[in-house]
Amino acid sequence: MATGIVGTLFAVSIGLVVVAAWNQVNSAHQTASTEASNLTDVYWYSRSLPDPQRHTLQTLATDYATTVVREEWPRMAEDHTLSPRAWRHVEQLRTYFQTIEPATGAASTRYSQAMSRVQAVLDARRARAQMADSGVPPLLWAALAGCGLAVLLPAVVCGSPVRKVHVTVAAVVGGLVGLVLFLGQQLDFPFSGGIAIGPEAFEQALTRFTSIRTLGGAA
Repeated sequence: MATGIVGTLFAVSIGLVVVAAWNQVNSAHQTASTEASNLTDVYWYSRSLPDPQRHTLQTLATDYATTVVREEWPRMAEDHTLSPRAWRHVEQLRTYFQTIEPATGAASTRYSQAMSRVQAVLDARRARAQMADSGVPPLLWAALAGCGLAVLLPAVVCGSPVRKVHVTVAAVVGGLVGLVLFLGQQLDFPFSGGIAIGPEAFEQALTRFTSIRTLGGAA
């Protein structure tokens, strides 16, 4: 009876953890895509600016995206933190953007829209910073491991009198417990582990930057 209760508790708990972690992965993927998409819109806006403003804005956006891909993503995978250099780049982008003085009319409208995209980049980045470091608490993992052990022990101690059946049942139960714990651990942090989100959104943004740059100015 007690074993059944523990088994049910373990199954429900690990199921909730896996579902929550999977939802977190999906949200993190959407957040990274939103950040890169808004950054691309800012780069596109630069076409409407004269030099040297256009060149400066494009350089700042490119430096930020490049740092995110090359430095920040490995850092998130390793210690779940964002790059200070990338923070500096995005703050420089916002600061420089605020120095632009658009003309009235259509130019002012485009500037306001682009400024909202800059803010969206910052908002998505802050959300990504929280997601990168929001894993399952260690105490909960310890509790789940304890429940898993409680589920496994009866299969090991009180199994079938037939040795082959006893070993098979114990191995299957142990394998299932280990598998679900491993799956939950792999989904724990969205930017690290075996099912980590990669920097593809920013790599695609850098490719788009090149395409936009070849179009020249005068959006």
